[in-house]
Amino acid sequence: MPSPLLLLALAASQPTGAIGYLNAGELLERCTATSAPDLSYCFAYVTGVHDSVKAYEAWLAMQEYCLPLATPQGDLRRAFIEYMAGHPGDRSGEAASVVIVALKARYGCEADADPEP
Repeated sequence: MPSPLLLLALAASQPTGAIGYLNAGELLERCTATSAPDLSYCFAYVTGVHDSVKAYEAWLAMQEYCLPLATPQGDLRRAFIEYMAGHPGDRSGEAASVVIVALKARYGCEADADPEP
C-alpha cells in the first residue's frame, strides 16, 4: 500500500479535474469570498478534510499533523488561505491534498521538527 504522503503528492500532481471535485484555487475562491454560502462551503470542506485525516490516522496508526485541542474551525481556514498565499503554484492541485499539506505546514508535530544544531 503506498504511503499517505505519496498519495498526496500524486493527487497534487494530477491535471485539474483528474482527481477530486475541486482544485485548491477553486477552494481558495470560496474561502476568501464574502458570501455566507461560499464561506460555509469552505468551512465544511476544510473541516471535512481534517475529520477524514483524523479517521485515517486512527485506522493507519500514524499521524499527519498535530492540531492543538479546541482549535477553532476558522484557524483551519486561515491555515489554508495563508499557505496558498505563499504557494500560489499549488492552485491547480487537488483541494483536499493541498488542505492537508497546509495543515501539516501549520501544525507539524514535534517529532517532525528538525533538531536544533
